[in-house]
Amino acid sequence: MNGRSLIRLLLPTLTVALAAAACTPRLEIPDRVGDDGRLTGESPAASEAPIEFAVGEGTKGQAPITTLTELAKRDFSVSAWYVAPGKAFRDGDATRIAYIANHRFGYLTNDPDHDAFSDAWRGVAAHAATTGAAAAAPVYWPLDGSLTFFCFAPYRADAALDTPPVPDTRDIVLEAPVTDAGVIARLPGYLPGSPLLRVTPAASAADQVDFLAAPAVLDKRRTDNAGRFPLDLSQHRMTSLDFQFNYDDSYEDSEHNIHHYLSAGESVRVLNIVVRDVIGSKYLYFTGGAPYEAVWSDAVSPADKETASTPLPTVTYTLNAVKNGSGELGYGYEYELPEKSGSNYKAVVLDKGHLYLLPQTLSDEAALEISYAVFDGTNYKGITEILSLKLNSGLAAWQPGTKVTYKITLNIKPYQSASFTVLVEKWLFSGNDHPETELLPDHD
Repeated sequence: MNGRSLIRLLLPTLTVALAAAACTPRLEIPDRVGDDGRLTGESPAASEAPIEFAVGEGTKGQAPITTLTELAKRDFSVSAWYVAPGKAFRDGDATRIAYIANHRFGYLTNDPDHDAFSDAWRGVAAHAATTGAAAAAPVYWPLDGSLTFFCFAPYRADAALDTPPVPDTRDIVLEAPVTDAGVIARLPGYLPGSPLLRVTPAASAADQVDFLAAPAVLDKRRTDNAGRFPLDLSQHRMTSLDFQFNYDDSYEDSEHNIHHYLSAGESVRVLNIVVRDVIGSKYLYFTGGAPYEAVWSDAVSPADKETASTPLPTVTYTLNAVKNGSGELGYGYEYELPEKSGSNYKAVVLDKGHLYLLPQTLSDEAALEISYAVFDGTNYKGITEILSLKLNSGLAAWQPGTKVTYKITLNIKPYQSASFTVLVEKWLFSGNDHPETELLPDHD
């Protein structure tokens, strides 16, 4: 799957609901999967009521009309586990099957912009590349027993592949429930039988996506509450990073006169930002006890989940300014940095350069490296040494659902240095100006 077609998400806080409704085509329910992962040949009987999603009575945060229009443009993944009558998902001897394995749910429309809506979100096939339309691919409630739902966005077609690609380059992976007692002991409050979600931000910022995961919905039957249950896809699970700059080249002589190191007509532009040695892959797991929340694990490494001593993998992300405009940072004169005066910082990151990284406690090795150039008019004059700052010197940890803005002052003096302050905002109230149509259906 091409990650570029599923870009990023700025989704208003929203609650949607599961709904059972009539539908004509029939999709057979898959056979039951035994404890060894193989099909047993048994299937629950399917009803005539497909699993669909409809808007709940209330939405959180923004106006419903705006929320619904934006949601209609998005697809999300639904995975469900079947439990036999008289059992519960949390029962140790419950019968669990992969009833829906990463099924795509979206909105049926012939409008490529998906601006109109009047119906439920339902199981769909891949969206057409030219029209944006999707063919129905419904899945049905069983006649008896119950379903437990695990849902996340964006949808990923290969998130539940039996045979992963080699090398495994997927960014969102739905893994099997945890059975190893040693691993379970390192997942506080783990909901037995629930899957792990492995999230690995893409190396390129342009390929990164925001990630949402709803708290699990346990043991719901089609006859309960007319098949309508809350599914909360409101929480951003990642941390959004932004960078703003100014410079200080002033100095004071012995007579207290203020001078500047830069000459008239010279300017400063950022050429490179490197976020070095931060955690690059993590597990999200579901906890027992309502609301069955999804939480990040710092104790089980995707590099080797069987070994407690295996550290979480680290990675480095780079943003570059390129003269032809193909980079992640702005290059032209309009991105010349302002001289320090109050809080006059300038943002230099283009839309495709915004980073969506894993929440984490920042280590001493985690660093922010910046290179910049001095320009004389339109001509490149020279580049300083790379400036390096410890990320945890300004903020100890990145929290999920926050936008972290590093406001950086470059000291353009004989002994170059940089200083920064950090602004942390709740994502939905941060004045984030990213396009609100960033997470689009993958046209595969």
